[in-house]
Amino acid sequence: MTLAEKNAADSANSQINKVNGFSNSFRSSELNNLQDGEIITIPKDYQVFERKIGSGENARVAQYINCPTNGGRIVQFYPTAMARVAFVVDENGKNIRENNRMKIVRSSGDVCAWIDGKEIDSTMKGMQGCSIEYKVLDRVKTRAFGVDESVATAADVTETIIGGWNFSGKTRPVGYPTKG
Repeated sequence: MTLAEKNAADSANSQINKVNGFSNSFRSSELNNLQDGEIITIPKDYQVFERKIGSGENARVAQYINCPTNGGRIVQFYPTAMARVAFVVDENGKNIRENNRMKIVRSSGDVCAWIDGKEIDSTMKGMQGCSIEYKVLDRVKTRAFGVDESVATAADVTETIIGGWNFSGKTRPVGYPTKG
């Protein structure tokens, strides 16, 4: 399937809405469908889609673009995966603490540094044409969404994959610092 065919299929899907740009930051570990070492290219004319995750009052909307990979696949790319934060827990779902704080593991890489603190829609527009390599950095134990530590058990422990996101190739966003 080509990028144009995937965009057309998503546009025709009644469970998916085409929107004018990125407007939220909902993150979900289930939404990263990239493989370790895979490189995506942000299309110069991407279309933003959103789909509902979950149901009822716990439902959220996740936004993505379709991107080609170096392996010839077209993937749904959820940019908020580049800003993943995981609170690490033990085998019983209790927070692991370091220096009296919950242990946190974050996505990293030069793309993460570039997007940090910026508005997602304009940042993604700035990265049109850029290629990004994804690497699995860590797999950490986390607690299922919505489960309080006080009632957590081993059954509430899930695995969250923390990625590294680095620019690949020569194209960089406008204003990206160049090495002197």
